[in-house]
Amino acid sequence: MKRKILIIAIAGIFTGMAAAQKYITREGVCDIFSETSFFTIEATNKKVASILDASSGEIVASTLMRSFKYQEALVEEHFNENYMESHLYPKGIFKGRITNFSEVDLTRDGTYPITIEGDLSFHGESNPLTSPGELVVNGETIKGTTGFEVSLAAHKIKVEVKYKDRIRDEIKIDLHFDYKLMK
Repeated sequence: MKRKILIIAIAGIFTGMAAAQKYITREGVCDIFSETSFFTIEATNKKVASILDASSGEIVASTLMRSFKYQEALVEEHFNENYMESHLYPKGIFKGRITNFSEVDLTRDGTYPITIEGDLSFHGESNPLTSPGELVVNGETIKGTTGFEVSLAAHKIKVEVKYKDRIRDEIKIDLHFDYKLMK
């Protein structure tokens, strides 16, 4: 009986430690940008949720596609209805890890270059992604940034023939997360 109580107590301690080793944000920022001589696509989403597991370097980020805000309402409507088909594919999700996480010391304030690897899923398609980034550790907060380009065609987003010369296939994405220690 004493052995069972000891095992349950140890399991509880490890569970508590695991929970304390996660950093979270619900207000991450995702900027998208594309420019041609005819047209500029620019939007910001300030509602990206993300969790960073400090014991493994695993990262998950998720957002609703309708949370992207454009300067022009018509462009926002076209983005959601014609391209992203947000009614059919409401979320964008990244699941991956920091491949060089062993080089990051979360107990020491500083700036650490990182490489993120995982799968980016939106519009019903999932594609592998590898991207450089940076973690800035400051006490119990971590600022994470990364940027990369994604292909519309790789995510099966169709651009009408009449707009092929106005909309680039590659869209630049920049992400900014201000993680706080989950308590």
